[in-house]
Amino acid sequence: MELRVHERVGRIRWIFLPLGMCALVAVGAHAAADVVGEKVLFGVDRIDAFFDAIFSKWSVTAPLVDLVGLGQRTFFARGVALAWELAADALVAIPLLGYDERDATKELSIARGLIRRPSIRLVQPAAALLISLAGAASIARLVQGSLLHYRFLGGFLAATALFGLLVFLVPRAVFRALEHASLQKTAIGLLGLAILAPLALAAVASL
Repeated sequence: MELRVHERVGRIRWIFLPLGMCALVAVGAHAAADVVGEKVLFGVDRIDAFFDAIFSKWSVTAPLVDLVGLGQRTFFARGVALAWELAADALVAIPLLGYDERDATKELSIARGLIRRPSIRLVQPAAALLISLAGAASIARLVQGSLLHYRFLGGFLAATALFGLLVFLVPRAVFRALEHASLQKTAIGLLGLAILAPLALAAVASL
């Protein structure tokens, strides 16, 4: 009976593992994008305050002070964060759907061979690591928050979910990102670096 259940699970692992990794990174990218949105809004507010101080000095330009309100600034910041998140999903999350499960020892040997020659290609695996960690932490917080009135049970389930994600999905997501980066004919380039590097730092800040 146990053997049959194991065989049935093995047949569908190729479906839920890639979907789980993609969802994990997407959640992490969303958490990181929230941090990016806050920073963008902070910067836009500072710029707006600077120009408001200048325009308010003259009666001709005084009406321009109220031209851009809080709503417009918030919409702009959220739009930038959403665009950043979708770009990161395209670079990191979607390639995880092509994950091909192998024996653990074989995966480790392949990974060692891929990281022997460091290059800009390692940006994607590094981003996948940090973003997936942010996703795991966000899911754990969500589990704990859903059981807010049951602190012990919520903490236990959150810790269990975090441990499971860190053991079963995060390493596979990093390996697949590493493999995908090595198979690309060209590196992600400066644009990809400009997208992933700040979002990876924002993922760390969201932990």
